[in-house]
Amino acid sequence: NFELVLELLKKAEILTERDALGRAVTCNNLACYYRRQGQFRTALQYLQRALKIESSCPGRVENPADTHLNTCAVLSQLGRHQNALEHAQSALILL
Repeated sequence: NFELVLELLKKAEILTERDALGRAVTCNNLACYYRRQGQFRTALQYLQRALKIESSCPGRVENPADTHLNTCAVLSQLGRHQNALEHAQSALILL
């Protein structure tokens, strides 16, 4: 039920207001939701937000490659293949 998923993700967004890493994970999850709904630009905005948060917490992100791989997928779906490749390479470096 996608309606329930969005409702829960929005609650998570509120609950992670003061938790940067939790907010980054939530943004990544919201991006996956919007990607699944075919809303690629909205997904990309959430991924960019997650990347910004993650870059401010070096060494503390559990799976730093995940956001880059998700960004790669969304950029590719938007036809921005060169940018997608750059994020794929960033993910490889982080693995």
